[in-house]
Amino acid sequence: MQWIVGGGPVMYPLLICSVVALAVIIERALSLSKKQVIRPELVRLIQDIRDVGDVPMAFSKCQVIKGPFSNIIKHTLVNMHLSWEEKLHEIQVAGKEEAKRLERNLNILEIIASIAPLLGLFGTVLGLDEIFGVMATVGLGDPKSFSGGIAQALRTTILGLAIAMPTSIAAGVFDRKVDSMVSDMERLSTVLLNKLYASKVRMERGGRLEEFKMRGPGEKV
Repeated sequence: MQWIVGGGPVMYPLLICSVVALAVIIERALSLSKKQVIRPELVRLIQDIRDVGDVPMAFSKCQVIKGPFSNIIKHTLVNMHLSWEEKLHEIQVAGKEEAKRLERNLNILEIIASIAPLLGLFGTVLGLDEIFGVMATVGLGDPKSFSGGIAQALRTTILGLAIAMPTSIAAGVFDRKVDSMVSDMERLSTVLLNKLYASKVRMERGGRLEEFKMRGPGEKV
């Protein structure tokens, strides 16, 4: 505690930054768990779907299992009248929307990683100003008289860098993790899309597609 007090008033906003950064890192680490985002039951659902006749069942399950992956799957299941290319574009747009939601609070880490070294530098400048003020008053005869300014100049810089480095690393790791999971969700949804459109072609040839179109995605087959 004495080490913090010796760093001057800038140490307190730096401590606030450290607490906020730690809270965001813990929250994002829990929220961005792969099993939490790419739910295994939804992966099994995609594996179990055989044809467009399974769409109502799949849609109802996605209504129950909330989350970014189920939102992308629902975009895959609806509007089956669109072409394959249009549906693929719809999946990609949905993926970008979910990526924005998954990146929630990451901008806070980026801001803290940027501002912490500046606060540390500000504390250093204040410490140097105090040193020069004391030197102008008492000269260099008593080093202890300006030791407080030296401590303030060093400690704020140390703490600012100590906060910025892990925070910046965490923001980069979470950002790459989001990109990877969104890519996996889009890939799995494309697998589902291929299944449905292959089934759609078979049903069109067999004359059964009109029967399917009479039902909404939430109705039982």
